[in-house]
Amino acid sequence: MLGLIARRVLSAVPLVAGVLTLTFLLVEAAPGRPSDLLLGDGPVPPELRARIEAAYGLDQPAYARYASWIGSALEGDLGWSLSRGRKVTSVLADALPHTIGLAAAALSIQLLLGILLGALHVVRPGGAADHGLGALGLVLASVPTFWLGLMAILLFAVAIPIFPPSSAHSIGAASWSFPARAIDALWHVALPSLVLGVGAAAVIARFVRAGLLQSLGEGFVRAARARGASRGRLLWRHALPAAAGPVITLAGLQLPVLVSGALVVEVVFGWPGMGRVTYDAVMAQDVPVVLAAVLLATILVVAGSLLSDLGLLLVDPRVRIGRAAER
Repeated sequence: MLGLIARRVLSAVPLVAGVLTLTFLLVEAAPGRPSDLLLGDGPVPPELRARIEAAYGLDQPAYARYASWIGSALEGDLGWSLSRGRKVTSVLADALPHTIGLAAAALSIQLLLGILLGALHVVRPGGAADHGLGALGLVLASVPTFWLGLMAILLFAVAIPIFPPSSAHSIGAASWSFPARAIDALWHVALPSLVLGVGAAAVIARFVRAGLLQSLGEGFVRAARARGASRGRLLWRHALPAAAGPVITLAGLQLPVLVSGALVVEVVFGWPGMGRVTYDAVMAQDVPVVLAAVLLATILVVAGSLLSDLGLLLVDPRVRIGRAAER
């Protein structure tokens, strides 16, 4: 296991370096200059522009600025946000908890709903419920997230005002008691997490269905059926653990997608998380914030893949046997 972790960490170094370099080049190729954000739209004396650019290091060549940022990042300093006038670490520290909360809620919805729908698929394989759930899953997986978010706001926040349309908490919630703040947070996160989670839940349901159908035909399941085990016990106690491998892999890979790829949902719902911060930084050509967000997302991709592999080692003995045979 330690060898697996070491290999993944070493292989992640060129991946992180390549993604950061490509991101920097793309941001640099965008029209405009980062100093325009600081100086505004009006006419600016050349002397003032020169002093501002020198103060922020924007007068240096692109490669020098990139090398300087990499050196500072290795020391734990991610730079200064041009658009927010704060340290990038402070900006990310404010945004990351909101995104982690949203991602955790969406991942819970994905797993619970995906496993439930997958199990319902195999109650009567090939029946009307199986085909109906398959069609519903195809629709949910195909609908664009931004459209689904807008329709959810229109239906559940405007037409039927059950949930708030935006923000992560109510005005004045900071002064409430802890139980009241927790309920308020759940109330606000419900709609965006549902929009973020249902599409992937449909995909997970298809993997669960395929895994369950394969597991139900295995010898150990037939042996449990011969001993008189009920269909529910066969499904949940024997077949589902054996079919959990692809679900664990998907869950591990969904973690970085949810944390860094919730941009559309966060923009639609006005959620103050990493996606919204990254979107605003790209629009403002705030290079340090963009690079820091991409760095965090890339690390999470590697961590998610590693966690999925470790989860498979713990859950599926066949994977442990295969790893041992390779050694």
